[in-house]
Amino acid sequence: MNALIRVTLALAAGVAACPAFAADVPAKLPAEAAAAHAAASARLMARMADKTPRTPAANAGDGTAIIKTTSPGPRGANAFRAYPPSCAADPLPTDPTGNPVYTADIPLYTRDFAGAAYTPEVVTVYIWRVPCSSSGNLTPYNTDGLENAMVLMRIDRPGANPSTSIFPTFPSITSNQGSSTGNLVRSAVEPNTVISEAAYDTPILFKSTYYVLENYPYDGYGYTYFNSAFDLFIDPYLDDACTGCTTFNVGDYVPTPTNYPTAFQDLPIDGYMSATWYDTAHSGEGMLIQVIDSGATSRTLFAAWYTYDGLGLPFWITAQGTFTVGANSVNATGYYQTGGGFAGDFGSGTTQHTWGSVNFSFPNCYQMDFSYNGAASDVPSGPAGSGSRTWTRWPTPTASGASKRVAHATNRSRRMAGSVFLGTASSCRVRHTGRHRPSIIPA
Repeated sequence: MNALIRVTLALAAGVAACPAFAADVPAKLPAEAAAAHAAASARLMARMADKTPRTPAANAGDGTAIIKTTSPGPRGANAFRAYPPSCAADPLPTDPTGNPVYTADIPLYTRDFAGAAYTPEVVTVYIWRVPCSSSGNLTPYNTDGLENAMVLMRIDRPGANPSTSIFPTFPSITSNQGSSTGNLVRSAVEPNTVISEAAYDTPILFKSTYYVLENYPYDGYGYTYFNSAFDLFIDPYLDDACTGCTTFNVGDYVPTPTNYPTAFQDLPIDGYMSATWYDTAHSGEGMLIQVIDSGATSRTLFAAWYTYDGLGLPFWITAQGTFTVGANSVNATGYYQTGGGFAGDFGSGTTQHTWGSVNFSFPNCYQMDFSYNGAASDVPSGPAGSGSRTWTRWPTPTASGASKRVAHATNRSRRMAGSVFLGTASSCRVRHTGRHRPSIIPA
């Protein structure tokens, strides 16, 4: 079989040397070529046939316990995800950004829907990272409390209108990281999934296809820490000659304002900012924030500020503002009410008064910056003033959690798992601080 593979792939290589012919008029190979490819693929298929669920790390309070229930609905985010759930939504980013962007031209195994093999189609593969850090809590993707990103892949076929009857097929993709080699990499066209994948040997039909690189939730499939350095190995044929094999040497993710400028901007405001916020130096005052979709391209931030008037009595100021999806600040109008009573002991409504304005931004998922300017001039001793404040999400990370991160950074081989429930602070992104990632490779 090895000799047959060499003969058929030599023919393929000869035709592929003429780009116009290879792209426009693919040549059909002998029937033995398809049989040889199927036989070479058998080892991978056998390994992937065992889908024994991986058990999350049983750490107290880490939120990764698998909850079995007959009730419908999700119980939590993927315990083996590679990035914060708030980082991405469908559709994925399409244009490679940041520095570096890794790229290579790779000949992929090519066939038709009947299974007949053709000369390989050469595609262009891009690998790049998009900043999307976690809060620093211990999670599968954030084992050292440093910066995080998701790794994306784009495959471009040649020509303006590539054939959909004869097509390249998805290659085998694995990673090597330290002493951990041959880790299977899950390539998903939609983010925040658990088992969705572009399976080996499935058709690549479109001009451009986009994937986010993930881990499988199965024992024996291996595990990749995508924020640390790793080698991404693409093998289109799985033959002994390693035809078309390509390795991307992906370095540590260490963002700077130059190579990843968006990593240092305030976060886009979304539902992950919905939380309780307060001043750690003054308990008893705080703000409830709710962010909701108010249209296809707009969102609304509502804030309820529980504070005090000039006499020290409790006083509520509400604020509401609408902003465009993707904005990283919002200016809200503040209001206060009069004419109410306790537990509904008043008429059909209250009288609303304009208090002033409040502007919000979020440098990271544990920090809210806001400026204010207003006065409750229609009530005696109503709160009034202007200024700016930086408040903290409640609850805040604990010192014990920080010490765990330091200890864990010295032993990256442990696959710790952190809070995984959607909407919690640990799911949110954080603006980077320029800290340096230690050169620690998982074992």
